[in-house]
Amino acid sequence: MPTAEKEQAVSLLEERLRRSKAVVFSDFHGLTASEMVELRRELRKYGLEYRVVQNTLARLAAERVGIKDTDLYLRGPTGLCISYDDPALAFKISQALTKKFEKYKIKGGIMEGVVVSAQEAEQLASLPSRQELLAMLVNTLQAPIQQLASVLNAVLRDFVSVVDEIRKKREGEQPKPPES
Repeated sequence: MPTAEKEQAVSLLEERLRRSKAVVFSDFHGLTASEMVELRRELRKYGLEYRVVQNTLARLAAERVGIKDTDLYLRGPTGLCISYDDPALAFKISQALTKKFEKYKIKGGIMEGVVVSAQEAEQLASLPSRQELLAMLVNTLQAPIQQLASVLNAVLRDFVSVVDEIRKKREGEQPKPPES
């Protein structure tokens, strides 16, 4: 039977897992204390949380939330990078930090309640962020409106040219050849 302290740790972790959009399992073995401080600082800049966890407690919390098949990723020293907003951000920043900290490795993760492998985590890291996707959506929605405005402007411009040519003809001026 777990102690009250361990039960509280599992409950806190369970609550974090419920709220999270994504979790990255990482191995931090070999990082110095100053590197760990710098790693946490980098993650905090992006609104991400980093927790070092006991594997059995993390496994228990994941099972309580309904996430299975985490055994493979919860071995050895394990840290959790938790994102509560943008699911791809945790993977993207963790991937960038593997380049900065040689001993920081991604084991796998959880995306919207689904366990992903290290290879899938790498693919998720290459996805555009939520802001980039929203910008792409706005551009896609805006393009037809801009094209319609351009077509309507061209029709209006052509109409003004025709009216101007008719006016010149009635006044006896020589019409200019149409521009192509």
